[in-house]
Amino acid sequence: MAVRMFKTLLVRYLALTGLLAHLAAVGALVFAPGLVHKLTDKVREISAGKLAIVMPDAEAAPAISWDEARASLRKWTPEMAAAIGEGRILVDGREVGNLKDAVRQLRDGSLLEIGSGTYKAPLVIRANGVRVIGRGHAIFDGAVAEGKATFVVKGKNTTIENIECRNVAVGDGNGACVRLEGSNLTLEHVYFHSSQQGLLTGRKPGDVSIRHSFLERLGNRGQAHGIYQGGGTLTIDRSYVLGSKSEGHEVKSRATRTTISHSVIASLNGRDSRLIDISNGGVVSITDCTLQQGPRSANLDVIGFALEKGRHKQNSLSVKRNVIILERNGSNQLLRSKASGMTPDISDNIIVAPQSTGFENSNLEYRSRAEAKLPPAPAIPDRPA
Repeated sequence: MAVRMFKTLLVRYLALTGLLAHLAAVGALVFAPGLVHKLTDKVREISAGKLAIVMPDAEAAPAISWDEARASLRKWTPEMAAAIGEGRILVDGREVGNLKDAVRQLRDGSLLEIGSGTYKAPLVIRANGVRVIGRGHAIFDGAVAEGKATFVVKGKNTTIENIECRNVAVGDGNGACVRLEGSNLTLEHVYFHSSQQGLLTGRKPGDVSIRHSFLERLGNRGQAHGIYQGGGTLTIDRSYVLGSKSEGHEVKSRATRTTISHSVIASLNGRDSRLIDISNGGVVSITDCTLQQGPRSANLDVIGFALEKGRHKQNSLSVKRNVIILERNGSNQLLRSKASGMTPDISDNIIVAPQSTGFENSNLEYRSRAEAKLPPAPAIPDRPA
């Protein structure tokens, strides 16, 4: 009888312990995601001998300010050549009193010109073919429409140029400078920063192109990112996506085709996650870029490919002619992929990493910046010529 009672109590104890451990794990995931990342890193480090592309700890980098981390790269400056004057707003060449009136007057194919100044009013764009241009230094500061974004774009074929957007935050944590609910968007020479998210699209955004633009210090709790593309095609060219925060990715794309060229994607001193997360796979090309995984990155992966469900049928990954610097305090992994049967083309890159990435046969690998003749941290080389 005593033995049976002991066994019953032991089973109950083990069940209760398991339940408490499960609750603790869930709590950690919700309230301390950074701890979960660290524990995951430890598990991966234990199996590092079996995984050629997982590397041991890099040398710890010193703590630096954002200004120090950012100093070596170009900064965004507004185009001033076609400035129309402080606070002036034109719709199709006609002056209007304020942005609210301007939005009401937009028609298919309209041109909205915004003069220098700081604006607190958001824009909901429903017409198609609208072009929004900052004529001078036009700043949108903390403006939010529909609890979503500064620019809520519901129309098709929209272009936004020469606009600075900052300090966007909403209750659900997905406050964006631009939220695309329509399709086909071009961002040209924009500066999105210090917000929960830069660009957020729906599942069918059509073709999205980001050119000559700067996106910095964006992200929120690992669920908002510098760029989040929900489908369609994504092109990033001659742009900078830097220092995502709060464990956001610099670029998260579910597009069927993602093309990144002549750009800088870098952690700097941000507490980011992956530099580039290609959640569902697809056709991906990353060429002539600088990629830098910084010391404070929460995730050991630099590029994630097809790690989530709903993977695309056609999958290929080309990473060529880039400068890639891996200097996270902890393990570094250049690529993590779940695309079965796909062989990535990772070649002709200069890679700086503390140990072999597993791709040394097709790339130039160096163990330190000094060996690669690159400037010491925190300087980041600009995009390759």
